[in-house]
Amino acid sequence: MNRETTAPAGRLTRRESQEATRQRLVAAAIELYARAGVAGTSLNAVAEHAGFSRGAVHGNYAGKDELAAAVAASVAGALAPQLAAVLAAPAPSGERLAAYIRTFLEFCARQPDSARALIAVVEHFGRRDPQYYGDRAAASLGDLVALFEDGQRRGEMRDFDPRTMAFAVRTVLDSAAARLSASQDDAARTTAEITALFAAATRSEAAA
Repeated sequence: MNRETTAPAGRLTRRESQEATRQRLVAAAIELYARAGVAGTSLNAVAEHAGFSRGAVHGNYAGKDELAAAVAASVAGALAPQLAAVLAAPAPSGERLAAYIRTFLEFCARQPDSARALIAVVEHFGRRDPQYYGDRAAASLGDLVALFEDGQRRGEMRDFDPRTMAFAVRTVLDSAAARLSASQDDAARTTAEITALFAAATRSEAAA
């Protein structure tokens, strides 16, 4: 008999308990990475901050890199569905691009720890592999490329290379996220300026 399906009411199965532990460890790592970065945060510190013994983190993650990757996946997993939803909305391409920019920067402003932690993870892996940022950015460009191609087909956007423009958007947004998460910059003003920048860079003369 599968014990996980017969756990008493109110008690977590072993798998559920392990998942809850992982979530607490990731949440603790996000807070600590936001303050001290990945290199400055030990696995023991993460376990202690999450309220566990030192062995908890070692029993769930093979090492610092695996935990850092889990942090990146957690933050991206919270944001990616929101970005996908605005890009899939039945609206003109320019409006969807503006909503994408706004959604990303509002997330960074509302959850600065998550933004700083993700930046810390990217820096951590990027120090060892300079191509890491480029690979990560390239993997996230598909939806933006599709948006630009759709805007060009509709005549709402001028002729440009969609992949180059998508990479430019991601690079500018990642830079803005780093600034917003590290200071008290006006998120609304930053969002308005970046939105205006890419509206001017992409729209067709007919749509202007």
